[in-house]
Amino acid sequence: MIQEKPLEEQRWLNVEYIRKHIRDQAYARDLLEARREFLRLKRRTELAIRNVYIAAADRIAEELRALKPTVGPLTRNHLRALERSLRREAETIEQAVARYLREGVEQAVSMAALPSDNVLLRAIQEAGVPLDVAKLQRGFGMINREAVEALWARTVGGVRVSDRIWQAAETARTGMRDVIHVGVATGRDVVQVARDLERYVRRGRQTLSADYPNMMRRMNRRIPKNLSYEALRLARTETTKAFHEGTFSRGRANPAYRGVKWSLSLAHPLPDVCDVLAAQDLYGMGPGVYPMGEEPTLPHPNCLCTVIPVVIETPQLVQDLRAWMEDPTSRPWLEDWYNSVYRGMVA
Repeated sequence: MIQEKPLEEQRWLNVEYIRKHIRDQAYARDLLEARREFLRLKRRTELAIRNVYIAAADRIAEELRALKPTVGPLTRNHLRALERSLRREAETIEQAVARYLREGVEQAVSMAALPSDNVLLRAIQEAGVPLDVAKLQRGFGMINREAVEALWARTVGGVRVSDRIWQAAETARTGMRDVIHVGVATGRDVVQVARDLERYVRRGRQTLSADYPNMMRRMNRRIPKNLSYEALRLARTETTKAFHEGTFSRGRANPAYRGVKWSLSLAHPLPDVCDVLAAQDLYGMGPGVYPMGEEPTLPHPNCLCTVIPVVIETPQLVQDLRAWMEDPTSRPWLEDWYNSVYRGMVA
């Protein structure tokens, strides 16, 4: 039997690793700030998406209440009109979720590699090497845009992100429709059905099951436990994926970058494949550390684990940059980066 890990054991894993193993204090501060900003981004995105669903259900509930003065049981014409409204709300949900998710992906990609970027920029300044910092920053921005487009265009099991957003909106439409149809079929009036819909979207299927067991038996588990769950899971997965990919793609354009350390999420109480990723030492770089080009992909939906860039710390990088300026052959990896990456960036 899998034993649940104490939450407190997980709570400080990232912070403690950074404090114990990263001597470059400026880099450690940047890492902690990037993680805090990502968690804030995740909360903002999830709250915005949840509010989209609540607003859609509230609008349908208001349409139901507006029928009360003139209508008893809902007729087929009324149900057809509500179906049109439900389709309209599904389109609204799809567009809003796509907008919030796209914004979340863009921000996650951008914030992910700032700590390792700053290591390089600080070292360049301290070493006094004549590299164009503005050119580097423009190049990093271009890498961000390419990473966002690649994430948005990719498919999982042949399904694009946009298709999954549409599927989540359709699930919402059919869930709201089923609450209405079954409520009407069991003799509830439109005001009661409107209230059912509002309670369901805010508190999930469990509250209807507890208050109206006969109605829920008739539902036969047709409606989701939580109307916004699919969209929220998609948002968590895609923004985490974006944070990882931003770390990888920008890292590969940074000579300080050596790979990543897989770090378990603060909200990761049960062991799974992520524990393996965090514990195994396949490359002799330490537990959970993977070199550039071997970074792990996100192992499952809803994964909230993070990756910590492993970099050459600023004092060593300053020495390497100075030595490279005096003799490019002394640091062939820097010379290769200069020719293959830096020179290709737009001035």
